[in-house]
Amino acid sequence: MFVARPLRGAAAALLAALAASGCSMMLAGGPRPTEAALRAIQPGMSRQNVLDRVGPPTWAFGVRQENLTIWNYRYNRADCIIYQVSLRPDGTVRDIGTAWDPACDAPSRS
Repeated sequence: MFVARPLRGAAAALLAALAASGCSMMLAGGPRPTEAALRAIQPGMSRQNVLDRVGPPTWAFGVRQENLTIWNYRYNRADCIIYQVSLRPDGTVRDIGTAWDPACDAPSRS
C-alpha cells in the first residue's frame, strides 16, 4: 500500500519549480547552437545525431495528440525566434522549423 509523505526541503522546492513551469522542461544551459548547425538537422536523423550536432535543447515538451516530443532551441537572444525539432517516439526527427519564442510574450521586467 502506498502512503503519501510530506515533501521536505529540496524535494519540495523542486516539485514547486516543476509545477510552476507547466509541462515543459528546461534542459540546456551551455552555449547556444548556431543557426547553420540547426539548419543541418534533417527529417529521419536520430535523437543522438541531433544531440551530437547541436547539444541538448533549451527546453522540451510533449505533444500527446501526435505522440511527439518537441525540442526547442534558442539560438539568438536578439530576436524572438526559436528553432523546433519534432521527435517521434522511436527517436527520429519528424520535422524541423522555426517558431515564435513564448518568452517574448512575458511582461517586461524593467
